[in-house]
Amino acid sequence: MPALQNCPTCGCEIPSDTPSGLCPQCLLAAGLDVPEETPSAENVSPFAATTPQPGGFVPPLPVLLAEHFPQLEIIDLLGQGGMGAVYRARQKKLDRMVALKIIRPESANDPAFAERFNREARTLARMNHPNIVAVHDFGEVTLSAADTDAAAPPQSLYYFVMEYVEGANLRQLMASGQLSPGQSLAVIPEICDELQFADD
Repeated sequence: MPALQNCPTCGCEIPSDTPSGLCPQCLLAAGLDVPEETPSAENVSPFAATTPQPGGFVPPLPVLLAEHFPQLEIIDLLGQGGMGAVYRARQKKLDRMVALKIIRPESANDPAFAERFNREARTLARMNHPNIVAVHDFGEVTLSAADTDAAAPPQSLYYFVMEYVEGANLRQLMASGQLSPGQSLAVIPEICDELQFADD
């Protein structure tokens, strides 16, 4: 049985291996947290956070990550959310676009995180489904205080190198008003199929 820890939002006790380190109610609330005023499609920034940013996570600039990922040309920050940040990059040797997802450094403070991350990354990499983004690589690098412009000790930064998918995200589609109810309903069976595939 995993050790217990407290949810950082509400303080209730949860198992230490709980995804995102939040209790189910706080995780759901974070996922459903929508701004009071929905911005128009032209005002939706592709860099906007997709979920609230507890703890003030600031993604490192692409230039600061470059020395840790010599195999990649990190182009720009695509977005950030509750779990971390995603960058658009190019794999130099293969000349292909990829997405570099970094996990928030605070996640690595949990002693069981590394084992869980490695297990989940290997599981994700084995998935081969047309509607699930492929994982090409994963690992860990160490960010120093110089990398983060902070007077903090070195931090472990876990990452995935994943298939890059061009297009708008769900927030952008919803804000554009171009997603019809029929299109919205058509997505649901596909999501269920993907979840069933992953569960199997």
